[in-house]
Amino acid sequence: MGAEKEQKIRKARRVALRSILSFSSGEVEGEATITNLSTAGCRAESDVNLAEGLTVQLMIQLPNQSPPIKVERAAVRWVSDNAFGLNFILIFPSERARLQAILEKM
Repeated sequence: MGAEKEQKIRKARRVALRSILSFSSGEVEGEATITNLSTAGCRAESDVNLAEGLTVQLMIQLPNQSPPIKVERAAVRWVSDNAFGLNFILIFPSERARLQAILEKM
């Protein structure tokens, strides 16, 4: 992977954490553990197999935060064993602002 593409992928600051993520689509639903998070996406691990390209809705339960952050639409960008990467495609501005504020405090 070239440096230019790597820089594009990592345009948002990632925060390492362990938190619960619920996902659902017409095909599959389940829970995962987030291992890092940014305003643009996250890396997670789950026993549920997800396919690259699948679009899901997310509920991200962050520590000491209620209600969960809702991502209307996210795409599975890569899958490796039980880990996968999600790109947030549609997240309402109020939810993105909440997420940004939380990440800035970490």
